[in-house]
Amino acid sequence: MKVAFFTNFAGMYIDCHTHCIKSDADISVLNFYPEEPIPALVKGSILSCGIHPWYIDPNKIQHDLQRIEEFCQQNKIAAIGECGLDKNTKDMNLQKRVFEQQIALSEKYGLPLIIHAVKTHHLILEKKQTKAKQTWVIHGYHGSVQTAQHFIDKEIFISFGENLIKYPDKFKKILNQIDLNFVLLETDDSNLGIREIYTEAAKLLDLDLDMLKIKIEENFKRIFL
Repeated sequence: MKVAFFTNFAGMYIDCHTHCIKSDADISVLNFYPEEPIPALVKGSILSCGIHPWYIDPNKIQHDLQRIEEFCQQNKIAAIGECGLDKNTKDMNLQKRVFEQQIALSEKYGLPLIIHAVKTHHLILEKKQTKAKQTWVIHGYHGSVQTAQHFIDKEIFISFGENLIKYPDKFKKILNQIDLNFVLLETDDSNLGIREIYTEAAKLLDLDLDMLKIKIEENFKRIFL
């Protein structure tokens, strides 16, 4: 599923991962889970669907994967995810298997993958190197600058959200040391609007807000056009 974009000279506010239907973004990627009804699309929204590692049900894996594949075949979704690996959640072997199956769907249908990664960055990098050609996005990034650079070296995009506001000193250092060509912004499940996230990111980068909007839009188009 490719997305048509219309822009103005100052760029758009783009939320690359959210669970909130109501948004102050011009474009938003709205996440839902296979067991949920397909959300009603509002203007400017596109959909992603995946099996989150927190919600893997061994009795429903094949059913959920079949649902995701049907959404791919019907062009209902623009990305797969969020999916991934979480060290704080039990049964890592099961998580790996379900993640690999969603990587396979991403590759089969040419869709980007939106990834939840907690203390598993080395495993994500390993999977990317051996199994994937499609674009990956690490959402809600909260790791180190070194790990961020490792992701970017593999051409994996990194999305930042409310942690920019919670931990400005840490993320000022990260944002100013990585390649902005691989940066996206998001709200996830926070109560913040994407415009607040953009304003904080621009401040941390000491960058004009309109210039940041244009850069994020360029990055987003590289994934979804």
